[in-house]
Amino acid sequence: MPIAKGQKIEAKYDGEKLYGLIKAGSNEAQIMAELGIQSKPTLKNHLLKLMQEKKEYLEIAGASTRTRSSSPVYRGGKIVLTANMLAGVEFEEGQKFRIEKSDAGLMLIPV
Repeated sequence: MPIAKGQKIEAKYDGEKLYGLIKAGSNEAQIMAELGIQSKPTLKNHLLKLMQEKKEYLEIAGASTRTRSSSPVYRGGKIVLTANMLAGVEFEEGQKFRIEKSDAGLMLIPV
């Protein structure tokens, strides 16, 4: 049957390949590219179907973290940095920083 104009073609479900990619530790973007999946809801549907088949809880690396722009948000007179923005940055709780403004933007410098 021909595809109507504007209709998207979604990847067919391949449970064994998806299972192998999850067990290999592939992240969400890698799995979507490998399986030809274009949307995250489709990937989640495939994951739910696989979990029902295997009767096992499976989690895709990096899929459960809430993503947000890497840019801080200025709200209520404060600059808000999310935990995801600070992932991989090593500092201690309560550590103080000095802010310097440059042509490149704002820089946090540990005090």
